[in-house]
Amino acid sequence: MISPELRRMIAVDAHRRRTGHCPTHIHALGTGESSEIAPRPDGFTDLATGAKIRCEPMLMSAGGFGTVSITLEGDVAFSGIETQSGQRFTGRAGGGTTVTIYQSDDYFQYAVVTPEQPLDRS
Repeated sequence: MISPELRRMIAVDAHRRRTGHCPTHIHALGTGESSEIAPRPDGFTDLATGAKIRCEPMLMSAGGFGTVSITLEGDVAFSGIETQSGQRFTGRAGGGTTVTIYQSDDYFQYAVVTPEQPLDRS
């Protein structure tokens, strides 16, 4: 199973790729853990671990947490593999406020806060 820290980083990266905006906060809906994220031009820093994540076109390097190959599919789906262990995952990130990652028979949901997104004034 992919570590909770790496899953959180994958959720941030998937949202960043879908919207073009990096979240500044992420909240794991299953565990209630919240983490802050510091956007960078080439990726982001996960402030809970101090890991500097570098995002390339189809690759996310998360330092000591691993390297992830990630592919966007259709409007909201994505899939990937943690390259060292070969662990696969799929997910959904449609540009809204949540990201869901599926691995094996389990799923992990995250709420993301992206201040750069325009406020709904309706």
